[in-house]
Amino acid sequence: MAAAACVLALAGCGSSSLSATALRDQAAQVCMTADRQAAAIPMPRSPAASVDFVTRGLAVLEPEIASLRVLRAPEDLDQAYTVSLDAFADKLGALTSAISRMRAGADPRGTIAVLAQCLAPLDSRKNGVWRRLDIPACLSR
Repeated sequence: MAAAACVLALAGCGSSSLSATALRDQAAQVCMTADRQAAAIPMPRSPAASVDFVTRGLAVLEPEIASLRVLRAPEDLDQAYTVSLDAFADKLGALTSAISRMRAGADPRGTIAVLAQCLAPLDSRKNGVWRRLDIPACLSR
C-alpha cells in the first residue's frame, strides 16, 4: 500500500500529464503492488468460500483502479488509457454484481461460471490496451 500511496502523492503534484515513461513506470508500480496483495489471498477451499474470495479480490482492485485513475496519461496515450480504465471499472462492476448475487443466496459455482464468462471479454479488451500502452504489469492475472 505504501508504494501506491507514494504514486498517488507524486501524481497529485501539479495538474500536468505524465510523460509516457512516467505513466508506464507509475502504473506498473500500482499494478505490481496490487498483484502482490492479490497473490496473498488464498484460493477458496469450497464453493461457499467464493464470496469471501471475490470480496477480498475486489478490496485489492478498488484501490488499484483509484490509484490508476489519478495518473494523468499524456495526450497521445490518454484515449487508450481511458479505455483500459473503463474496462477495469466494468470488471469491478461484474465482480460487485457476483458478490451481491452470492450474498443473496445464488449458487456460488454457477455465479462464478457466469462471472468468468463476463470477465473474459472485459479482460481481453483491457489487456489489449495495456499491451498497446506497453504496461505489461497491468495485464489481468
